[in-house]
Amino acid sequence: MTFIRYLGKFLISVGVGILLFVLWTLKGTDLYTERQQARLETEFAQLPAIAAAGEDGGLPPQDFSPDPGDPVFRIVIPKIDVNEIVVEGVGTQELKSGPGHYPECREGFERPLCLPEEYFPGEDGMVIVSGHRTTYGAVFWDLDKLGKGDEINIEAKWGDFTYVVTTTEIVPDETPVEAPSGRPLILLTTCNPRFSAEERLLVRGELVEEPAA
Repeated sequence: MTFIRYLGKFLISVGVGILLFVLWTLKGTDLYTERQQARLETEFAQLPAIAAAGEDGGLPPQDFSPDPGDPVFRIVIPKIDVNEIVVEGVGTQELKSGPGHYPECREGFERPLCLPEEYFPGEDGMVIVSGHRTTYGAVFWDLDKLGKGDEINIEAKWGDFTYVVTTTEIVPDETPVEAPSGRPLILLTTCNPRFSAEERLLVRGELVEEPAA
């Protein structure tokens, strides 16, 4: 009986430990991201407006290259209640702070978490934003609810941009990320299904409005 009693206490302790771990994973990480987003909000608000490049304006300077974790722009998706500051980089640490912008392979960024060339909102190329679907704010929890015509709004220091969703797709997790050039596009990517990393959910959109002053 003594053995059974101790075994029961042990199993209860293990169960409580697992429960606490799950609560931290699902809620504790959210609190961390909330604090990081509050800090990023302040930093982003303090950034000066960037003189837009290009004949028609609406483009960042050619030498624009934020450091890992720096605030880059705000993403607002009304349909799924997303309003977050996007940071530069898609590494583990960057994505704990919020959605991340896929960077160019330069100092501070290494493959496979970088691209031969990066694009920023307004440029003729694909802006790629990755985010968690569970834990750390789960910014893309409802990304699967987006459909053709839904808006993805970007607020950058060189202008505001509106993209609309054109397609959604589910692909194997190992599918390489590509950033085609030629016209202004956006790609949102996250894991699929929830609580799994077997696949990737891809939501693509195209620019439909000129940058606001």
